[in-house]
Amino acid sequence: MKEMKIPYDQIAAYLSGKARIQEKAEIEKWLNASDEHRHIYQSLEKEWKFLNEESVPLLPDKEQVWNKIRNRVELPVTAILYSKQTLIKYISLTASVALLLGLLLSFLLTGERSQSAQFTAHTPMGEKAMLTLPDSSRVWLNSGSTLSYSTKSRQRIVHLQGEAFFEVTKNRRKKFVVQTGDVRVQVHGTSFNVTAYDTDPEIAVSLESGSVSLINSKDGNVLAQLSPNQMGLISRSQLSCRVVADDPGITKLWTNNILKIYNNDIYEVVKKLERWYGVDVTLENGNPDSRYTFVVKTESMKELLDLLNKMTPIVYKIEGKEVDIRLK
Repeated sequence: MKEMKIPYDQIAAYLSGKARIQEKAEIEKWLNASDEHRHIYQSLEKEWKFLNEESVPLLPDKEQVWNKIRNRVELPVTAILYSKQTLIKYISLTASVALLLGLLLSFLLTGERSQSAQFTAHTPMGEKAMLTLPDSSRVWLNSGSTLSYSTKSRQRIVHLQGEAFFEVTKNRRKKFVVQTGDVRVQVHGTSFNVTAYDTDPEIAVSLESGSVSLINSKDGNVLAQLSPNQMGLISRSQLSCRVVADDPGITKLWTNNILKIYNNDIYEVVKKLERWYGVDVTLENGNPDSRYTFVVKTESMKELLDLLNKMTPIVYKIEGKEVDIRLK
C-alpha cells in the first residue's frame, strides 16, 4: 500500500498565516488531490486551533507539539478513518502520522475541562488516541475508553474506564495510581496495560516492565504484586485476584492497530469487534463452546466476516454501523 506524504511544514505555515504564495498554492493543490487530504487537513486545523486556545491547561507550546509529532520514529502502522459513505477506510501511514491522527481523531476524543480543573479524554468506539500527561507519562487509550485526572492535584492519579497502555515516568516521591472501579493499580515508573471495560466481569492488568501493586480500594488490602510478564485478573464481583503468565507484547498489540483474538468464545469475539470497528453487532445462534483465534490488522469488517465464515459457517448483513450475524 502506498505511503501517504503529509506536507507538515507547509501546513504549519498555512495555518499560522505565514505561508508564502508558492506554499499556499502547493497546499491548495494537495487539498484538491483527494478527499483524504481534505479530511486530514480539517483535523489538523482543528488541533491547531485547539492548541492556540489559552484556556486549555497543561499543553506545551504548539510548535514543540508539532515537531514532536512530526519527528516520531518512522514505523509502518495503519490508521483507521471513518466516513459516512463507507464503514471504514484504511490508509497506510508512518507512526508519526498515525499518532497525530490518533490525537486528532481523539479530540473527537472529548478533551474537556470543568471548573474543578478535571480533564477528561474519551475515545469513541472504533478510535484510539495517545495522550501525554502533565508528568510526561504517556497513555495509549483504546476505543470506547475514558481517562480523567485533575490538573490541579499534586498527586499522580488517573481514573480509567475501558482499556489503556501506560508508560509511566519515574518519580520516587510520587506514586502513579490508576483507579478503575474498586481496584487501584499503584506504580512508580513502569509500563503496563489495563483492561477495565464496565461490561467485562474482570479487570486485567498486564505488566511489561517494573512492578505494580493491585489494591482493593475499599479496604486497602493488596490483592497482588505483579512482576514483568504477569497478568492480574481481578473479579469485579468478589474483588479476588489470580495471577497468570502473560506476554505483554501480545496484550498491547492494539496500540499498533493489531487486534489479537485468542481462544475467545463467539460472544467475546463480537464484543471486541464492536469496539474495534465501532459497530453494533446482533448475533444469532451463537455457540459459547466454540473458541476462536485470529489476528485483525487492516481487514475491513466485511473481510473479517468472510474470514470468520471460513472458520464457522455464518450469514451476515452490514448496513452502516449495524451488523447482523447468524451462525448456520
